[in-house]
Formats: sequence, C-alpha cells, structure tokens
Amino acid sequence: MKPPIKRSVKTLGALTVAAGLLLGFAGSAGAAPGTAGASGTSSFGFAHRTVTAPDGQDFHLKLAATPTSLPAAAGGTVDVAGTGYNRGQGIFLAFCVIPEGVTVGDPATYTTLPTPCLPGREDQDGSSRRITDSATGTPGITLPYRAGGSFLTTLNIRPEIKDGVVCDVDVKCAIVTRADFTATADRSYDQYIPVSFSR
Repeated sequence: MKPPIKRSVKTLGALTVAAGLLLGFAGSAGAAPGTAGASGTSSFGFAHRTVTAPDGQDFHLKLAATPTSLPAAAGGTVDVAGTGYNRGQGIFLAFCVIPEGVTVGDPATYTTLPTPCLPGREDQDGSSRRITDSATGTPGITLPYRAGGSFLTTLNIRPEIKDGVVCDVDVKCAIVTRADFTATADRSYDQYIPVSFSR
C-alpha cells in the first residue's frame, strides 16, 4: 500500500506546484510558452492566450505542465494544470503532433487541428482527457471544470505517438488543449506545450 500512497502524495504535490505556477504566471495575449528548470533542463512548460467567446466575453487561458522532458525509452507521467478556460466550451487535453505551419507561441498560426494524438479511450491509459461541464463521460477520462475554468490532472505519454511515428525523431509533439468534438473546427482553444524525449 505504501507505493500508491507515495505516488498519490507526489502527484498532489506536483499538481499543487503546477497550480501555483499558473496562479503566479503573468503573460499577455499570445505570449510564447516557456520552460524553466535546473541546468538547462525543461522542467516546466507554460502557455497563455486570450480568446473572445461569441458572446463577447474574454477568457485568459493559462496552461502549465511538468515535467516537459522525459526519457525516450518509456516516456512518463506529466502533471497538467489549466485555468481561465470557458466553462461553456468543453476541451480535449492530449499529447499530439504539432502540425506543420504552427509556430508554438503564435496563435495566429494555429489554423490546423493538432493530430495525430495518443489515444486515450481507456481510463487506465490516461493519455488524454475531456474536460467539460456539459456532459457525462468515461470516469477518469471526462472531468468537470473546477472554479474559474480550471483543471488539474495527469497525462501518461510516450514518444511513439502512432505506429512508426516517433516524437523528436519524425515529428515534434506537445501537450495540447483544443475545443472538443462539439466545436472541432474552433481553433480558439488551441494551446501547445512542447515535450522533448532525452536519448
């Protein structure tokens, strides 16, 4: 029983750190994601943008993840926190290929659906989440927003994003948010935090 307790405490601690980083993260619309870590390693990733909903309300989307550098052999678990999202619009949180033409940190280039992504249909897989207040879904995969359009969760990611396609070898990949299937063509909620795999 001790290992699960340790993992639970570790996860809670990391998520608390990520949430704290988000609360203290200051940026402007279209601010480029950044990373910070000791000895040049990428420990934390950030993304921020401001979007305007059809009703004219502004939402200041902030996203943080840690760690953003993982071992190439097995990948790992990343703690992710978000805040400021529009609770009226569900999102997908996933690990996806960064599309050609996208410049991370420049929302004006976010014109293409990020794909392919790691599948996450099974709760135990944990490689994607749907965050929404408007529908029920698979426990552990579909999560409700918290206050302020926030969320805290984890993603289990690996470098082979699909058969024969490997991140940092064939493509560049990132933790992303995007509007869910209720608004697939809406690029307003696209955000990217690049992830690298050390070899």
